[in-house]
Amino acid sequence: MNPHALLTNEKQIEAVESIRRVDENGYLYHMVCNYDYFDLPEAFKVLIDAGCSTFVTRNLDGDVLFVRNYDYSHYKNNDRKNNPRTGLNMIVEGNSPVARYRSLGCGDAYWIDFKNGTYANGMADDGVTDLSGFVLCPLLCMDGMNEAGLAISILALAVKADWKEIPFESYPEKLNENKDNLFLKESGEIPDPYWSHVSYGSVAVNETDRKAWIADMPVIETKNPGKPTYLHPLVMRMVLDSCATVEEAVGMFSNVNIKGAMPGADYHIMVADASGKSRLIEWLGNEMAVTDIDHATNHYVAKDDPFFPDGCGRDEVLKAGLFRTRKNGMREDFVENLIRLVIQDPTNGADRGKTQYSCIYNLTKKTMKIFSFGDMSKSWQYSL
Repeated sequence: MNPHALLTNEKQIEAVESIRRVDENGYLYHMVCNYDYFDLPEAFKVLIDAGCSTFVTRNLDGDVLFVRNYDYSHYKNNDRKNNPRTGLNMIVEGNSPVARYRSLGCGDAYWIDFKNGTYANGMADDGVTDLSGFVLCPLLCMDGMNEAGLAISILALAVKADWKEIPFESYPEKLNENKDNLFLKESGEIPDPYWSHVSYGSVAVNETDRKAWIADMPVIETKNPGKPTYLHPLVMRMVLDSCATVEEAVGMFSNVNIKGAMPGADYHIMVADASGKSRLIEWLGNEMAVTDIDHATNHYVAKDDPFFPDGCGRDEVLKAGLFRTRKNGMREDFVENLIRLVIQDPTNGADRGKTQYSCIYNLTKKTMKIFSFGDMSKSWQYSL
């Protein structure tokens, strides 16, 4: 049994001691959480950018399915030069005593210590890693479903870079091997603020002109007076705990300000319910935009997205797959094939991410089918 030295609450200790490996390689675990997720030890009250795909459909029996890939490239110690991609994902069985509804979801445990990148596959049952931080997992669910049939998922959006010029001689020390950097060749060429691989701290260099820049990005947040401010996953947890319908979820989001967890982090959120209704929630400045749509990837829908002037390939795949099945539903093997088509494969140069897991939530029967780390040959099932 792994240690959990920072925990004293009996229910939190019970939760981390319930952690069990699901897959062979330690990318996927299961955890039963019967404590108040927001009543945490002080050490964990300071707490997230991803590429993903999601869609809502019905099977041939009329059951509402909420389908999702969670894509993100993690590397142990954030060192992508020397380490392969990793992941540590937690199936969270949520039963907070203060929640209205029980829930099933999947959390990305890597975010527990994302600054150092210390959480990697196999660590949750290695007998050494302290599990105290895993009490954060219910607040780090990237998607989930509750017993009322309300489902939710988060998908990252690209953020415009503000390229700040730096002394040319200083750029070698600014280069970060764990970020994509831009090397320009033509005289007069300057970095594109909508370069698709840019992230906070990326460096651009034009050696011909002996110029260099570093990418600055804002913290994305809404600032409406009189409303409390939360990170996106915290409001998602509040929705899972309290909301039964899309309307209730939209209402909860409208009553709070949203803040990205780090510079350059922006997201939109898909919600759906057992009636088959689905909405995509986005934030444009201080305004919340709600779009009636049944699929999403990583570009804005309520406005033009300059990062995707020619559209998003994964979005086009989902749109084509859903086009002729909206009326009569989709065979479940077709549902799996469709989400398989938009898995992010890190061996493909066009993909920046790695599919950490794929989920099919049945909002009618309240079941979850999950595939681990891009492998669609094996799945596990859970139910509420």
